[in-house]
Formats: sequence, C-alpha cells, structure tokens
Amino acid sequence: MKLLPDSNIVRAGLASFWSYGGRVFGLVWTAAMIHSLGIDQYGIYAMGFAAAALLNAPLDNAFYIRSMRISEEDYQRERCARVLFGTLVGAVGVLVYFHWYVAGFALIVAAGELLFNTFKSVYLRQSRPDITMRFDAFRQLVAIGLGGSYLYLAQSPSLFVSSSLYLLPYLVIWASTLRFVPGRGPKFPGPRREFLLLSSEAFAAAAYASGDVLIIGAVAGSDVAGYYSVASVTALAIASIGQNYANTFIDTLRAAGGHIDSAPPAKHILRVALTTSTVMALVGVGILVWGGADDVGYVALILALFVFARSITYIYTVILSLQHRDALRVQATAAIAVVKVISVFLLAYKFGGYGAAVACVYCEFTMVFVYRHALYDPVGRHRKFPRKKASL
Repeated sequence: MKLLPDSNIVRAGLASFWSYGGRVFGLVWTAAMIHSLGIDQYGIYAMGFAAAALLNAPLDNAFYIRSMRISEEDYQRERCARVLFGTLVGAVGVLVYFHWYVAGFALIVAAGELLFNTFKSVYLRQSRPDITMRFDAFRQLVAIGLGGSYLYLAQSPSLFVSSSLYLLPYLVIWASTLRFVPGRGPKFPGPRREFLLLSSEAFAAAAYASGDVLIIGAVAGSDVAGYYSVASVTALAIASIGQNYANTFIDTLRAAGGHIDSAPPAKHILRVALTTSTVMALVGVGILVWGGADDVGYVALILALFVFARSITYIYTVILSLQHRDALRVQATAAIAVVKVISVFLLAYKFGGYGAAVACVYCEFTMVFVYRHALYDPVGRHRKFPRKKASL
C-alpha cells in the first residue's frame, strides 16, 4: 500500500527532501571543519571540491546524458565502460593524494562521483530522482559521520586525515559497481563528436558553476573562498529542487522526443524559482540575525537572485538535453562561462565574495534568457526533434 501518490510533484518533493537532508549534513560538516580546522583550511578543502567538479564534469557528462536517452543494450555497455574508467581515475587520484592534497582529493572525488552516478543511473532512467537523492543523502551522512567523529575525537585533527575518512564511502560505491562489468563489452559513450560536445559543455558548465571558488582563492585568499563557498554551496543546494523537478519528466520527455509540450509547464517553473529564491533570502536573513558570519549572510542575500535564475536553468537544461540540443548548450555555456570567469576575477579582486556573487547573478540571468529563447520562441517551440537511433 502506497503512503503517497506516485506523481511528478511527489517525486520532486521527496527528491528535494533527501537532497536538502544531505545538504543539511553538509552544512554540519562545513561548520565542524571551520570550528576544528579554521576557515583557511576549509577554504583549501573547498578549492579541492571545486577542482573535483571541474574534473568530473567533462569526464562523466557524456555517460550521464546518454544514460538518460539511449537503448537498454547500449546503456549497459556504456555503464561497463563507465565503471572501468572511474576505477582508473580513482587509482590515479589515490597515488596523487599522498603528494598533493588538492589535486589528489579532486581526482578521488571526481572518480567517486562518476562511479556513484553510474550506480544511480538505472533509477534516473526510470525518472526516480527521489531514489537517487536518497542514496546521495545516505552517502553524505556516512561520510560526514566518519570525518566528523575524527574531528571531535582527535586532539589535533588534520585536514588530510578528516578528508580521507570522508572519502571512504566511495570505496564501497566502487565495489558495488563492479557487478556491472562482467558479461558486457565496454562501449565508448557515443560518436566522437557527441562525446566532445557533451564533455566541452560540461567543462564549461563546471567552470561556470565552480570556477569562482578557485578564482576567489587565488585572488582574495582561502579565507574569502571559505565564506563564499558556504553561501554558494547553500545556494546550489536550494536551487537543485529545479533539477529534481525536471528529472521527474525524463521518461515522458524521452518518449516525446523532447517536445516542449511534455516538459514542465512554464507557470510551475516560475513557482519553483520563486519558492527557492525566497528560501535562500530567508537563509541570508537568518544568518545576519544570528550574527557572527555577516559576510556569508550578505553574500547569501545577493545569491537569492542567483537561486531564482539557477532553478530555471536547471529545468531548461534537462529539456534541452532530451531534445539533443547539445551544440546549443555548449555554445551558450562556454560563452557565458568566459564572461563569468573574467567578471569574477575582476570583481573578486576588488570586492571579494560580494563582487563574485554579483557576477554570478547577472551571468545566470543571461543563461536563462538564452535557454528560454531557444525553447519558447515560435521557431523553437514548434520545432520537431526526431528520436535518434539507439546507437547514437
């Protein structure tokens, strides 16, 4: 007997519940690291995570996007290749980790997330973000439990040891994906042009989304990168409800060849964006009222506008992916990423985290405008997107 009706809204709500549960654990972890190790050490950790996003995106995106839209046979073969590739990247990361923290940590996290996405991909194909986000929350809880226990039990905790414990669940994930290898011939994810398009788009998107933390760390120091990262991570967590909502339409969009009539209604997209931005604004106000972290609070208020736009971008990205409009997304993301990198560098150098937040806002609204025009203008709305053959 089902306790809740099986609908897109319910699935998105459950996915967001688990997502925010995991993010709450993440905020606890952030607070524990700052309290035990200091904001500068947390800033180094945040730079490692930002570098991991830059690595994971081009390595995994072709597998990720294609896993939603290819045939079952091709999916299983590409999943096999995904496991083997992730294993190789993770092994290199372990070797580097003992000599260069940021690079090694980034490689291990990139490989771990690639393998975790492989494990979750079967549920994503079924339009079940509620299940995938539940796995995310549990991994986060276990990782933080291991690393957090060490931070408060050790007399002189170190960033290296706490990070190592945090990474341990990826070892279990890797072991759980090995069953996808036997009996299947690994297959490269798509034609070379499609792979390059998807990887280029992902790298540009990662640079657009995570490069600001690395730039801030370089031009303003790890302290500023630390407090900016706290607000930025919170903003992305809240905006992710848009992606969770869009993911509940994957099966219907795939069946309809990505036609806009099978996508989330425009008025629902707006409601999602208004809700998430309001929540982010309340978070910023709450931090300021609580006191002691005014820089984070003010950045959070600025990023409330970013959350509004990013929630919409997440939804539009899923629709465009199911329409196979990869070239459009690559061009738009790359162009806006260049503008954002330059803007963050100039504004962060002069105004620190506040300047970087302003750059994020106007770049994200530009992305919304470009994607909306592509989806809803008279030509794009009535354009037909024929289903591609399974081999593509």
